[in-house]
Amino acid sequence: MLRYSHITLLLAVPVIVIGGLIALNFTFTLTWAETHIHNEQAHTHGEPTGHTHSQENTVTLTDKAKINIGLKTDEVDIRAIETVVSVHGNIMAHPERQAIVTPRTGGIVKRIHFSVGETPKKGDVLLELESLDLQMAQIELLAAASQQKSLVSKLARLTEVFAKQIRRELQTRQIDYLQSLSELQQLQMTVKKRKALAGTQITSALEQLRFRLIKADVELQLLDSTLKRIKTLTEKRISAQKELIAKQAAYKKAKNELADVNRQFHILGISEQTLEKILRDKGETPILSLLDTEKLDSEILLAKYGMLSEDATTLVDAEVAYELAAIKVAANRQRALAAGLTETLLETLAETGSVTSFDDLTTEALIENYLAFVESSEAFAGVLQLEEALRNANITLNTVRQKLQVSGLTLEDIDKIIQTGQPSAMFYVQAPASGQITEQHVTVGTTVEKSDILFSILDTDIVWAQGEVHEDTLALIQDKWQIGSEVRIHVAAYPETIYTGKISGISDVVEPAEQTVHFWAEIENPDHQLKPGMFADQTIVLDKGVDVLSIPLEAVIEDGGSRFVFVAYGATYTRHEIVVGAKDDRYIEVKDGVLPGERVVVQGTHQLMRAMAAPTQVVDANHGHSH
Repeated sequence: MLRYSHITLLLAVPVIVIGGLIALNFTFTLTWAETHIHNEQAHTHGEPTGHTHSQENTVTLTDKAKINIGLKTDEVDIRAIETVVSVHGNIMAHPERQAIVTPRTGGIVKRIHFSVGETPKKGDVLLELESLDLQMAQIELLAAASQQKSLVSKLARLTEVFAKQIRRELQTRQIDYLQSLSELQQLQMTVKKRKALAGTQITSALEQLRFRLIKADVELQLLDSTLKRIKTLTEKRISAQKELIAKQAAYKKAKNELADVNRQFHILGISEQTLEKILRDKGETPILSLLDTEKLDSEILLAKYGMLSEDATTLVDAEVAYELAAIKVAANRQRALAAGLTETLLETLAETGSVTSFDDLTTEALIENYLAFVESSEAFAGVLQLEEALRNANITLNTVRQKLQVSGLTLEDIDKIIQTGQPSAMFYVQAPASGQITEQHVTVGTTVEKSDILFSILDTDIVWAQGEVHEDTLALIQDKWQIGSEVRIHVAAYPETIYTGKISGISDVVEPAEQTVHFWAEIENPDHQLKPGMFADQTIVLDKGVDVLSIPLEAVIEDGGSRFVFVAYGATYTRHEIVVGAKDDRYIEVKDGVLPGERVVVQGTHQLMRAMAAPTQVVDANHGHSH
């Protein structure tokens, strides 16, 4: 049966403070179960099979005792033992997180909002400055803005008037083109009608000539037969000489008529063969078919027999007028195209007769799309002059704006001054970055120039850990460390905290005094525990290594030539001798003595050793004497 005893253990714990070491006595109360000790027999205390220890190597603690000594454990686990190199160094401010505050404009300090030690945010107003130079620059800004606005207004009015002229001119050119097309179409109809009339007249004249030809031929044949018969009768004195003479005269007349008709046909280019065909046809076939002109177009027919038409002259006049109208259409078309009207628009205009107004186009689009017409317009010269003046005004305005930006005003500040029209001599110096004010060089009433330093601001959310690698170490690590290599940082102020970062720069120069090479690692420092100027032990990770069974370095206790750990089994802690291998700055390989998954003591090991050395001694926590 177990007997419980109460033991109070007095421990001396060293505490590091600035200026030296002070020994403080803390009293811890330990309570454990006192068991019968049998040195000749080993007992197990809930251990896994494979570990047997005597009661002399075990200690059992209550929960209160664990809390009092701050006992902590960690797991025996498979971890990679890294190849590392340990160097010394210090914490320093990140060069990209330091800010110097200057006013950027001269003036008198009227009010200070932040002082040394305070932590403004980026954009916070640090101080108020009265600057007459800044006020004059704002007045210059307002004058330039007013001039620019006036020119913009004038240009808008002029371009709008000019746009109306463009629309009117474009509509006029469409109307001219449409009217010339209409005239051309009317003349085309006139020419067509006159050609049809001339063709009818030609056909009629040819038919009349054929009638005369056939009539003259028939009459001549009849008179020839009659004349022969009368000659016979006259010779026989049956018919009178007078009748013969009359018939001879009629015959001669008929012969002349036939000759005249033949001559007219010959003038028209009709051959004797065609005349014989006409005479044989006896008027049964249309004359144009007999002349082989039925399939000829009107142009050729008029060219061959135009002299037969009484309207041939008026037809020529109509054709001349049509050709002139066609030239006019072409000219109006070219004028429309020169003004920027498209072929498609003109085709639509010809089909529909609807004139486009261009009211849906903005002034800018109208001028841009019909630049060909605009360039040829005298009115455009005024627009160009105003645009040139506006460009110069914009340059002046932008110059003043940039001047104010250089003086420290933001674009929003400048726009507000233009909108309100109110210049101000007050200038608000803002923090260029978040951080703590480490230096202040100004007081209320101070006159400052634009290049004077007002404050220094330091942001330590991220710091640099600068390390020093000795020259004789470079040969061992130069092929393994590089930009991006992991670095672990330890500082005396927080011994239990490990800060990690990555190397961001390695110096190419060896420091001649100490024969070391500097490197820098960026460390995130959100709690601002790391402060520039602190000394820091740094561990550079060169290689991740292989996975082995390992425990934290803090768990290992050296006693003479042996190493051991305390393994926790519930409330009981047993001493285990171990065989170790490789180690880094955090873990050490264990080759024998513990099993995976067991938990070893990493804090409170010395208190356990004291308790194990004197298991029967009881020290009262309140009275400080033994019982």
